[in-house]
Amino acid sequence: MMVKENIDRKNVIWNIIGATANAFNSLFFTIIVTRINGTFDAGIFSYSFATACMLYMVGVYAGRTFQVTDSSKENSDTDYIYNRSITCIIMVIVSVLFVIIKGYDTYKSIIFVLLCLFKCSEAFAEVLYGVLQKNGKLYKVGISMFVKAAISLVLFLIIDAITKNLMLACISILIINILIMLIYDYTNIKKVNLIKTKYSNKANIRLFKIGFYTFILTFLGIYLINAPRYAIDDILTSDIQTIFGIIIMPATFMGLLGQYIIQPCLTKISENIKNENYNNLKNIIKMLIIMILAFGIIVTIVAWLLEVPVLELVYGISLSNYFESMMIIIIGSILYSLGTILSAILIAMRKTLYQVIIYAITSIIVTILSYNLVNIIQIKGAAIAYFITMLIVSLAFAIYTILNMKEYKRSWRILNENINNNCNI
Repeated sequence: MMVKENIDRKNVIWNIIGATANAFNSLFFTIIVTRINGTFDAGIFSYSFATACMLYMVGVYAGRTFQVTDSSKENSDTDYIYNRSITCIIMVIVSVLFVIIKGYDTYKSIIFVLLCLFKCSEAFAEVLYGVLQKNGKLYKVGISMFVKAAISLVLFLIIDAITKNLMLACISILIINILIMLIYDYTNIKKVNLIKTKYSNKANIRLFKIGFYTFILTFLGIYLINAPRYAIDDILTSDIQTIFGIIIMPATFMGLLGQYIIQPCLTKISENIKNENYNNLKNIIKMLIIMILAFGIIVTIVAWLLEVPVLELVYGISLSNYFESMMIIIIGSILYSLGTILSAILIAMRKTLYQVIIYAITSIIVTILSYNLVNIIQIKGAAIAYFITMLIVSLAFAIYTILNMKEYKRSWRILNENINNNCNI
């Protein structure tokens, strides 16, 4: 028991460290580019990185949450790895087509594709992380993410400071990610109980089918976050894109908190769903919601007091005119984190179709809102569009989760009544 508790503690601690380093790298990259290359390059980098994160959802397809909570014996670890290889190739093709369709110049296109390749390497590593997590080695995932983030950041800073060449800096982080994946991640995979099968078209098609709704769900989820960016890219300038990238960056912290909280609980959630432990599942959900709301209050207070002066000090840009927009985004990010947790629980319950419908409808709303509001009130319009989107999503997911829990409770009660009746015969 003591050994298991130590492993669980190690998993939680390293997951927090790794997830933090990985999530905040984009923040530090943007700071470096803003300070060294200027706001124009920072705008290109910020927009390209955000869009690469959306295309990353093509690479991870159904994602690690789906993989880790897959309790069936039908899909092997190598089935997921084969499938991920294909989705990563598709991701690269889509990224190239994207820059062609958008008609970007050569410089912006190269930066965009390089960052997509960087996120593609992360997408492939995620399937290896899923295998490690299912084998109780989440701490190795955290170590890998931390090492990649730390070395990438240092190398990016050194190369960009010396050369002032953003393309070379982007190439460096891509190479580091690939090397660590080959040297560290692959070595760890060989040490666990990897469930192997030969490549099968049937298995591959099956994973595409069963993960389709989850893929659409996560893809649209990222689109919702970035929709205001696309409106800014089409209507305003790269310098304004930099400002928006800076003021939305603290919202990353709330999204990160959501990942801290939900990732270590995924296996327990999956087990309770599989074993039909309704009360345990209900208690876990309550605990997660309370934690998110408590952290959200703390983050809002800290942001109110310190956000503008701290960000001005870090980026060297005046942001006092954007205080209202920042606070709107922060509150929206709390709602987003709540929605993310509820979505992960629903994915574990394999309730994805209605989530897709919710996201699809909201995507249409946010696109219309973003372009109209950005056109009228620029950055503040983007912030308002972000907030309204997160409010709609969190409310819809909360209602859907409550309905599913009621249905789950009813099924659980009927099952127990049948068992008791059989026992009394």
